[in-house]
Amino acid sequence: MARITKIKSQKNKKRVNIYLDGKFAFPLDADNFLKAGLKVDQVLSEKEVEDLIFKNEFQKLLDKVHRLLSFRPRSEKEIHDYLKKKIWKLEFGTWKFHKGKFDIKKKLIDKIIKTLKKQKLTDDYAFVAWWIEQRLTFRPRGKLALRVELAQKGIKRDLAEKMIDQMVNELPLAKKAAQRKMKTYKRLDNREFCEKMTAFLSRRGFSWETIKTIIDQLKHD
Repeated sequence: MARITKIKSQKNKKRVNIYLDGKFAFPLDADNFLKAGLKVDQVLSEKEVEDLIFKNEFQKLLDKVHRLLSFRPRSEKEIHDYLKKKIWKLEFGTWKFHKGKFDIKKKLIDKIIKTLKKQKLTDDYAFVAWWIEQRLTFRPRGKLALRVELAQKGIKRDLAEKMIDQMVNELPLAKKAAQRKMKTYKRLDNREFCEKMTAFLSRRGFSWETIKTIIDQLKHD
């Protein structure tokens, strides 16, 4: 048990510092402070203290993730990695948790991911569709490159394969990408043109069969 001996507003007035038994223990946002109805001389159990800190940090992190998602959709792995980086920088004050800080940090990540799913703000199926559509529109990529990119985003292989097969037709994409390079390569002789265009399309993740077909088409255009 611990007794609240002092409550001090921070300069921004949005948070307060809570002192227990004469020592600074942890900061708390104004909303959670008001909801808890805390006051000097109030006695708190260890669980009550940890619940307050959890709610405070949960809302703070959830707000950060909402801002992150306002820029573009994210895969669940991207959100998890973002939280993992942010959460180790959290300030928990001087309060020593019974089970250690690691436990509360893991619980925070789990609850935020669960909350985002309920809010329909993280959905790997929708993310894959968005990611592929962006690539098709702005930076044409072959199936191999898309598989690699989606794997890096933590997307399961079967989901990535299914969506790529449904959405991607390599030939028009490869031609679109190649045509953008024609100005750069147009003065090259035939051998050098083929080598450079092959290397370019290969870096974009197109299959050899698609590359050969496109280069044959370009040579006869």
